[in-house]
Amino acid sequence: MDRKLCAVLTAALTAVGLVVSPVAGVAGLRPGNTTDSLGVVTLITGDQVQVRGDRAAGVRMAKGRERVRVWQYQLNGHDYVVPDDAMRQVNANTLDKRLFDVTGLVQQGYDDANEPDVPTIVTGGANRHSGGVDIPKREAAKAWRTAKRAAGQKVWLNGKVTATLDQSVKQVGAPQAWQQGLRADGVKVAVLDTGIDANHPDLKSKVDASRNFTDEDDRDSIGHGTHVASTIAGTGAASGGRYTGVAPGARLLSGKVLGQYGGYESWIIDGMRWAVDNGAKVVNMSLGGGVTDGSDLMSQTVNELSESTGALFVIAAGNSGAPESIGSPGAADRALTVGNVTKSDELSTSSSQGPRAGDYGIKPEISAPGTDIVAARADGTFTEVSVNERYARLSGTSMATPHVAGAAAILAGQHPQWTGEQLKNTLIGSAKRLPGIDTHAQGSGRLDIARGVSQQVRAEGVLAFGNVWGKQDTTRKVTYVNDGPKPVQLSLSLDVQKKYGGQTNLFTTDRTVTVPANGTASVAVAARAGERPAGEFRGVLRAQADNVVLTTPLTANLKGNKNTLKVKVPSRAGDPYAALVIVQNEGTGVSDAVVTQSGEASFELPTGKYRALGEIVDQSAVTMFALPVEVSGNTELAVDTQQGRKVTAGIDDPEARPQLGGGTGILSDVDEQGPRFGAAVLWGGPPENLYTLGGQRMRGLSLNSSLYWTYPWVRINANGDGGFEFRDAYAPWDLDLPEHLTARVVDIGEADADSIAKAGDLTGTIALITPKDWNNTVYPPESQLRSGIELVKSKGARAVVSFFNPAIEDQTPPAMNTVLAFHRLDVMGLQNLMKQRSVELTLTTRPTSPVAYFLSDSVRGVVPTGHDFRYRKDSLGRIDRQFNNTMRQGQYRYQVVSLAANGLIANMEVETKWPQRRTDHVTPGADVLVYSVAGFGPDGDFGAETSLPVRLKPGEHRTSRQLTAPFGPELTQPPVSRQDGKPIPYAYRFGDKINLSVPMFADSDPGNASQFDRTNLGSTVLLKDGKEIGRRNDVPALGEFAVPAGPGRFTLIADAHRPQSQLLVPPLSPRTRAEWTFRAREGTDQRAALPLLDVHYDLPLDDNNTAVAGKPLSGKVSAAHQPGARDSWAAVLSVEVSFDEGRTWQRADVRGDRVTIPASQAGFASLKTTARDIEGNSVTETVIRAYAIK
Repeated sequence: MDRKLCAVLTAALTAVGLVVSPVAGVAGLRPGNTTDSLGVVTLITGDQVQVRGDRAAGVRMAKGRERVRVWQYQLNGHDYVVPDDAMRQVNANTLDKRLFDVTGLVQQGYDDANEPDVPTIVTGGANRHSGGVDIPKREAAKAWRTAKRAAGQKVWLNGKVTATLDQSVKQVGAPQAWQQGLRADGVKVAVLDTGIDANHPDLKSKVDASRNFTDEDDRDSIGHGTHVASTIAGTGAASGGRYTGVAPGARLLSGKVLGQYGGYESWIIDGMRWAVDNGAKVVNMSLGGGVTDGSDLMSQTVNELSESTGALFVIAAGNSGAPESIGSPGAADRALTVGNVTKSDELSTSSSQGPRAGDYGIKPEISAPGTDIVAARADGTFTEVSVNERYARLSGTSMATPHVAGAAAILAGQHPQWTGEQLKNTLIGSAKRLPGIDTHAQGSGRLDIARGVSQQVRAEGVLAFGNVWGKQDTTRKVTYVNDGPKPVQLSLSLDVQKKYGGQTNLFTTDRTVTVPANGTASVAVAARAGERPAGEFRGVLRAQADNVVLTTPLTANLKGNKNTLKVKVPSRAGDPYAALVIVQNEGTGVSDAVVTQSGEASFELPTGKYRALGEIVDQSAVTMFALPVEVSGNTELAVDTQQGRKVTAGIDDPEARPQLGGGTGILSDVDEQGPRFGAAVLWGGPPENLYTLGGQRMRGLSLNSSLYWTYPWVRINANGDGGFEFRDAYAPWDLDLPEHLTARVVDIGEADADSIAKAGDLTGTIALITPKDWNNTVYPPESQLRSGIELVKSKGARAVVSFFNPAIEDQTPPAMNTVLAFHRLDVMGLQNLMKQRSVELTLTTRPTSPVAYFLSDSVRGVVPTGHDFRYRKDSLGRIDRQFNNTMRQGQYRYQVVSLAANGLIANMEVETKWPQRRTDHVTPGADVLVYSVAGFGPDGDFGAETSLPVRLKPGEHRTSRQLTAPFGPELTQPPVSRQDGKPIPYAYRFGDKINLSVPMFADSDPGNASQFDRTNLGSTVLLKDGKEIGRRNDVPALGEFAVPAGPGRFTLIADAHRPQSQLLVPPLSPRTRAEWTFRAREGTDQRAALPLLDVHYDLPLDDNNTAVAGKPLSGKVSAAHQPGARDSWAAVLSVEVSFDEGRTWQRADVRGDRVTIPASQAGFASLKTTARDIEGNSVTETVIRAYAIK
């Protein structure tokens, strides 16, 4: 068999102090819709996480790492999968936790379908900054195993960063500054973005230096950087001055750090260093990465360069629109972070808001106009939002940020000796406070550079109290600087609001302060804290005098006493063990996690109510718990594992056994509003030796189970007194055994020659391979295992049962029938029995299972102390599935069944050989889909397809077929965009672009969706009104094509063929062709599905996609528009068949939706079908070798 098909499933293996989470796990609190695609994320350790959408749903450990424990949990809505050997480095702060944030990795495009490497940055040691280090995912496990790091080194995720005027320039007061001669003449402003179109009239001769840090060419093919640059320093030459930038005298440095798909953190860091090395006084960064507390590498670099060079980094807050969503590098202390307001001084709903995550820091500090901003349009970009050939209208904090950068440049021109910190403080203090907008959204207020250049007094600092612990009064200072020749008396007033309302008189300051001429004066603002949490506060300190208005933002989170919560987590059995503990705030849902091997987890918390979730893992048991705890002073919570009770599960089918897929999870969503602050503790696999402890009702709490049961291919039974059935047995290769084999078992140790010799006569026996030392289960050399199996075969043994897999590196099957027994307790139990008497084993095998059970249930509002998940077959839904063969007969297949129910997603790798007919019994209401792979070639999987999700009612019966010929073009249910939640049609118009991604080798069941295989070859031609307007000669039905404005009649021709290595067995559909004609309306700013017709076949072929020679074939054929297109009546006009691969054709008999294809001798039949709708849209679809004939 091909080992790729069945990478050995990791069961609940154990070593000293270690219990392995099984291969297929679960994900908790799933957001979004259930049509998210399945995928894989390879971690830096080489282990693979199966995902559905951006949720972790299963784990497959890398070769040689099957016995490493895996921690699966959810914090604040993100799924983490952390192998135990990595967790130690995460806890030691030498490994970036984001490398194991599966949700974040998918959201950044670091899943395996989009990124072949694990992108990292290595810092510390001999090199202060190493730049990006890409680890190929194919080599990640080896690199992890052999990595040696110098003292002080840390490995970071090289995260993905993305790009986040006439009225607005007046709005911020720039013309008043110009009237004073302040245009930022000669001030260098760096734009770190997508590049700059230096040939645009508004930017001609403005760029002094440029550098490309990306792997793309130098031009600004996106247009974002050009738009930003002209907002800063554009001359307005192409608009007669109308769209002049804020600082038209500034000089530009262009650092291209973003490409078509964003950029890496290492590119941005290198760009920052280049900018300051080239003399930039102001650095504009209209970009951002993930939410951070400011301790990330990009933010640290901003702080370092600000301090060492005096430059000011002006950075976008981001466009998530949510509180506490400031990303990197805008979270940096020294950055001036910018929010987005409209031209009418209202907050943009998309503008990211503070406070900064973790420390309640003030972010953003200022806001500026960023909505519907008209600025320069790079050549060939932004056609859908263009104002004219030269300008485009864009919105976002990316557009607000350059207004502030331009204002900073004006100030720098006015005060060339000022540092970046002084520029920052002046801009913050002179901002115009906007009524009705929270400080965490607008900062001090909206940019007002007219005030900034004219006031003689400025304020330094912000009133960032952050998280205030304890009952002692806390003070922060603001220093006022008077640059004028006369003293100025300022009137001071505090305007502070409390989140959710309540007492606000906890802050005090002086009523006035006099600032001497050419001098400074400081004032203190005090916060009166108490023992109990007082709440979150935000507002401003105002300082006013004649012609002076200064605004200083204030935020504070008065948390009361800092208390230590110690959670005692003892082992149930007294063995070496480890524990994961999550503590979640009952009010906010915010949570934190600790993994400990000391028996205790400590948390520092304010007074309040919490819930503690966790799992305690020892040699023989796993205890999951959910307990409430009220913290008022130092508190201890003891988890009494001895009080835990067993979790069990069953189905009323005596032949069925639980498999490794799925798992059990405690989910906690305190406000029941979704996953943003959800927490979860997850354990993969069936609930063997799983205990729970709880019993107290809590809102949004649940115990959930998603399991997979089937008839196992192989079972191991120890016979006689004290006998038992093994929990886990697996044979990832063909077995040449009778259905039942009973023989005496003989222990041959680690299959070394000495142990085999000591075992004596092996004739007719079953040889048992076991570790020499259960306290140190080191894998013996694979060559030793394989040669040992050859030796016992020569000595007459009938079969081998092995604790170790003899085919991890060498993927060929071992020399004789070998069954793997992964569970240490099973093997140890058998050894103990063998010490008492001679033991016979019975191996029971079957070629494949006729049934499978995908089961889910939930206990809501409480985690019970012990529970039995019991299912009845007659209460389930049923799907009769047919899996047609596309490879050599009887080969093992790779298949994943994904089950989403009760807040859990579970991906189960299903053991299967095709062809197969299987009845799946599914929990009603669960969302189930099946992912199957047609074959494997030198380039990996191909022909993968996924059944569309279905939900069944109790007793409901459906049918499904996968990999059913003919294989041709497909326009079935489209995927859904993660960005806007709307469908992405396979062929659609957006503005003056037509986008295509039509699978050309999909199966004939419309209930399946095929992945677009980019290894397919061919061509694409697009015509409008008979004139060719686009062509690709490399791929079929794929690409983005610019089209002339307005409606028209189009023709799309796609010719496809696939590499020889990807032909099926029998070799069907080597070539397909489709010619569509359709009428498309004028493009809009929404994706509009094109009215392309799709041909559907339903032919009575056998399980090998074959018809009977010498007999006519009667079936169904129909046509329909792709989903989302305007629908109209359509019909098949003709079907033609060729028995010589398209050289000659003859008509088939078509009557309505029935087609009868004439008889032929053995070989292949090719089909050509034409269909048309009443509006004149048509398709002619040709499939060479549509099916086989025998």
